[in-house]
Amino acid sequence: MPPTRSDRRLLLVTGSFLLVAAVFFTGVIWLATQRNDSKGGPFFIGLERALKTHIHEGSPLYFSNPGAGDGFWLDIENGQLVALVLDQRAGSEDCIAKWKEQRDAYVDCDDNELQSTDLDRYKLTIGARDGSPKTSVYVNLRKIEPAPV
Repeated sequence: MPPTRSDRRLLLVTGSFLLVAAVFFTGVIWLATQRNDSKGGPFFIGLERALKTHIHEGSPLYFSNPGAGDGFWLDIENGQLVALVLDQRAGSEDCIAKWKEQRDAYVDCDDNELQSTDLDRYKLTIGARDGSPKTSVYVNLRKIEPAPV
């Protein structure tokens, strides 16, 4: 039985709605990622007390990079939160530091143990911004500070 006029109309209307929805969601995703990239500054990762509690109860916390590239480990060093850089360049080869729970240490690509004090860190600030609580934790992945000497 060939399609009727009402069948064609239903397909056309449904297809149009799907196309509008796809364009809408693409726009929302584009705006959300553009805002993050254009800002280029610190981004919120949580509240200080909650982050410290999670680390004390378990191990360092891994955060992925909201843009592109490597994420970072959030750890506690001398009672303060630090956002540790993962990329440990060994010559021309990339080397990513990983947390090994069994060894209670970070490990580089040569299986050498590292402590948090051996790793560079991203700039981490605690404070209120744009109405957030005063214990808000922000990390800036564009600013790297060297490991303590």
